[in-house]
Amino acid sequence: MMMHEQKQTITAIQAATGRDRKTIRKVVTDQKHGHDLTRRTRESQLDPYKEYIEERWNQGCQNAVVLWEEARAHGYTGSLSLIKQLVQPLRPQRGVEPAQRYETDPGDQAQCDWADFGALVYPDQRRKLYIFIYTMSFSRRMSGEFVHDQRQTTLFRCLENAFAYFGCVPTTILSDNMKPMVIDHPRGGEIVWNPRFTAFAEFHGFGPKAARPYRAKTKGKVERSVLYVRQNFWPRIPEVITLKELNVRVMVWAQERDLRIHGTTFERPTDRWEADVAGAQPYDLTRLWAFGEQFPRKVTRDAFVHWQGHRFAVPWTAAGTMVYVRRYSETGIVIGQETQELTRYAIPSRPHQIVGTETWHQDAPPERIPGQPIARRRTLRTPEEDLPTIRLLADYAEVVPQ
Repeated sequence: MMMHEQKQTITAIQAATGRDRKTIRKVVTDQKHGHDLTRRTRESQLDPYKEYIEERWNQGCQNAVVLWEEARAHGYTGSLSLIKQLVQPLRPQRGVEPAQRYETDPGDQAQCDWADFGALVYPDQRRKLYIFIYTMSFSRRMSGEFVHDQRQTTLFRCLENAFAYFGCVPTTILSDNMKPMVIDHPRGGEIVWNPRFTAFAEFHGFGPKAARPYRAKTKGKVERSVLYVRQNFWPRIPEVITLKELNVRVMVWAQERDLRIHGTTFERPTDRWEADVAGAQPYDLTRLWAFGEQFPRKVTRDAFVHWQGHRFAVPWTAAGTMVYVRRYSETGIVIGQETQELTRYAIPSRPHQIVGTETWHQDAPPERIPGQPIARRRTLRTPEEDLPTIRLLADYAEVVPQ
């Protein structure tokens, strides 16, 4: 204002101070009319909630979106940006390692991973808790399933649940070197895949791909999904919850997040989903690995097949040969040789059962063919035959000399 009092023009003041002409003119006008030029302050909408937000931050909830939603539930009507401005000084400052981003074609790739979420407490025990995350690379749609172990059968079930949820199977599935998939992955060497996982991949028609050891950024899309679940979903979960309720909540949450604008693609994952499905192969809901995997078994010389603690009778002609056992439903199995089906049974509900005794041949087995194993007659002992013979002392007195 001293410059204006010295009769300098607005253009001269702008050149000397670098201020905008409109700002200079407003200051001059306000002074001319006697307005107070000191900055007026007012209470922020966030002031009543600052203490609550800082307390939740110290408790471990360090996601601005979650804090904003919780504050709104307590009556806050302000914007998300005010929350971000409040928590920004609380975030630790750290350097960023450069990373090259890459994109895949629609339906070409999905990424999957496990993540440890501590334990789930039941009334009588604590059980480990993991989540299986599956992300379609092009659309960024994701699914999650909480489980209690990382066994291979659990992995197969989670993958098939993801196929069913998305309705398609991608060309490749990228993961880290998890034990159910990879036996060994030496630096600069060939990957040694788990044979059963290779058979699972061939059964469903996708190609397995493993990230380089100790380089999680290779599968950055699913790594980001894991972090998103940990920071955005997990703070909403109460301490007491069942596994079933947890999986319902995570799927509802994932569906809601598929409607948001993604920070990388600037599109909603649900809008990019149609292209992802068109580029992948459709998934048949009835095509389950549990009903497709064949377990080789050798028939005993008395023509029984041992499987899951039970013994199943097969025709005498199969004694000593190799057969396969395959489920055809949750409660039934098929026993066959190559393309021929020998028999099928319902799986017993009680452990260690002998199945098929009603089909036993009462006559002798067929004559032995040279070069073939000997098949002996099967006999079924009755419970009465297994009891010891009870004799009276008087019976011994008749034969023992006095």
